[in-house]
Amino acid sequence: MDRAHLRAALLASLALLAGAFAFAAPAGAALTVDSMYDPAKVAVIDLQLPPASVAALEAEPDEYVEGTFAIAETDGTPAGVGDYTAPLTVGVRLKGGAGSFRDLGGKAAFKVKFNEFVSGQKFLGLKRLTLNNMVQDPSMIHEALVYPAFRAAGIQAPHAGYAYVFLNGVDYGLHLNLETIDDVALKKWLGDFDDPQHLYEGGPQFELLPENVGLFEVDEGDEEDLGDLEALIAAANATTPDFSERLAPVADLAQLTRFWAAERYLAHWDGYSGPNVNNYFLLSDPEGVFRMLPWGSDQTLRNWWYSFSGEGGTLFAQCIAEPACFEAYKEDLAAVQESTAALDLESRARALATQLAPWQAKELAESERAPHSAKSIAAEVANVLEFLELRPGILAKWLGAGEGPEEPEGEPEKPREDEVNPVLPIAAAAAPAISGQWELDRSRLGRGLLIARPTVSAPGTVSITGTIGPAGNRSPACLTESVEAKAGPVALLCPLTKVVRTRLATQPRTLRLTISFDPDGEGPEQSRTRTVRLPRQALG
Repeated sequence: MDRAHLRAALLASLALLAGAFAFAAPAGAALTVDSMYDPAKVAVIDLQLPPASVAALEAEPDEYVEGTFAIAETDGTPAGVGDYTAPLTVGVRLKGGAGSFRDLGGKAAFKVKFNEFVSGQKFLGLKRLTLNNMVQDPSMIHEALVYPAFRAAGIQAPHAGYAYVFLNGVDYGLHLNLETIDDVALKKWLGDFDDPQHLYEGGPQFELLPENVGLFEVDEGDEEDLGDLEALIAAANATTPDFSERLAPVADLAQLTRFWAAERYLAHWDGYSGPNVNNYFLLSDPEGVFRMLPWGSDQTLRNWWYSFSGEGGTLFAQCIAEPACFEAYKEDLAAVQESTAALDLESRARALATQLAPWQAKELAESERAPHSAKSIAAEVANVLEFLELRPGILAKWLGAGEGPEEPEGEPEKPREDEVNPVLPIAAAAAPAISGQWELDRSRLGRGLLIARPTVSAPGTVSITGTIGPAGNRSPACLTESVEAKAGPVALLCPLTKVVRTRLATQPRTLRLTISFDPDGEGPEQSRTRTVRLPRQALG
């Protein structure tokens, strides 16, 4: 069966099974942490912010502002909302990276901190809530499927439920209620490993290099003594002895290979073992021995052909290059495939899609901030089912244990982000072209992000690069963004590098931005370059 027929069959199967797999939350049950993080249930969260807090959040999205929080259980449907808890005074801020951040005018994601303004306050024993907007996951089921798969593979991972969010009575739609990785979660997960030395958060391109020690956010532990991280980085960059031997004193290599196997099997291209070196936590025990924890898995389960090797973080790359570590990694891949199969994620996916359908319909009908259409939601659920159907065969073929479907040639492309890179059709020009002048949006410069908005006259690949420094010695100024676009306006994200953000705190900087356009079919590749002067300012 070819991919087109398989996709059609999966969509038809999903439609037939729509009424057979609904989860239901029992009415009247007492709210608990376990029920709140149960993907079979949907809660409703009411956030209230006074005008001053709204204004402050619009000016500084990363800073907590004062508001109130209340939550209500439901019977699993929008019509069955129970009583709200008593309002609590809390801190609220926006969250999201270059691709997922939305301000209050869009489908914003939120962080709620219970002890920000009331010392020692917790809610059900929790210090924080993380409410993801799922703008990069039209299916809205990726994370609720992937984190259980990590746990089934023996990797600690957050739990996830769902919450429908209102802010000042305005409908902000369905969110993923993701368990925050902090000391509360770690004590719950880790048993005898409940006294970590540090928890570090790795962001985009946070590679383990000596110059990057200061880039890692210290979520738990002493912010002044980073000796454990320095020791890990030293081992990662040494050349002798062999990789496994020099990693042994500072890392649980068996846990790391299993972690990378889970990332790669589940196609977490935006994780540590992927080309972006992103979305991961480093957790060290009291002896300074590290393990990794997953995060940001909203763009998984998409590319069934995603390679099990290839470009990734330095520890992963060195493991792949060492025969003994590579063999352990391959054994872990087989183990992850087995543990994932035991979860029957196909049934879970169908059940979740059915459970969420009325909430997604409510968001589409009543919220002006819905980022996905009903068609894109159904298509992405079909993508998930296709992935789960084909992935075991791809692994068997890669391991040499059997035949699998043919992978497309070359490395998989980064998934399209239509909500981040909107395109509008215009009349095609006689020859493919990129606009000579393009708009530069600085509205998010305070978050370290520039947005370029060129217009192209035909479908093709559009990309942006930024550099800084004198001719002949220029260095990257922003992370490269590349998208497949139709004819019309395109939005390209240019997240400034840490170096540029740091330098802007003391003096203005001049960047050189280049937009390239490679039209599909006939036509040469084109580029447009302009210099941009950024004022001195501290960036969030």
